[in-house]
Amino acid sequence: MKKLSLLTLLLVLCLPLAASAQEEAPKVEMFGGYSFLRVNPGQGADGVSAHGFNTSLAGNITKNIGVVGEFSRFTKSANISDIINDPIFGSFEARARVSTFMFGPRFTLRGGNAEPFVHALFGGAHGKFEASAGGLSEEVSGVAFAYALGGGLDIKVHDNFAIRIAQLDYIQARVAGEGLNNLRYSAGIVLRFGKR
Repeated sequence: MKKLSLLTLLLVLCLPLAASAQEEAPKVEMFGGYSFLRVNPGQGADGVSAHGFNTSLAGNITKNIGVVGEFSRFTKSANISDIINDPIFGSFEARARVSTFMFGPRFTLRGGNAEPFVHALFGGAHGKFEASAGGLSEEVSGVAFAYALGGGLDIKVHDNFAIRIAQLDYIQARVAGEGLNNLRYSAGIVLRFGKR
């Protein structure tokens, strides 16, 4: 609840500044880049990190308000044959993959080359876990409701190109009635099309 209150306060504080900015906005923005996910941070040994990518497509309804659709995927694998190499069961391998697909509103403060934004995204997360040892394998997968609250900063290099130096999101996924708290960092490039 504190995170939602903080984002709401940031949005309210940015509104007067946005009203004074006279700069044009692109009609469409496409983002793609590297992303890092930390699942259940602060949980000690239970926290897991994964690397992947994040992509989004945003359509700007007004100069400051847009609608964004986002897809991200993260993978993590472990082969502990160096630690456990049993002559009967052989090596142990585990692989996990998490994908998110969300959409929602975004508010961007236009004016100058630095363009901060905040968003609230809603959708789903798909997780898949595979483990194998000694010729035996097991696979578990599932889909859960997820939402992301966050924001970031784009640095405009040209009217048609920007660099997203940071996007930081708090993501929660509900699995079997329990919330998994996740932090995601993304950075990459933004292609901008048209003028609004």
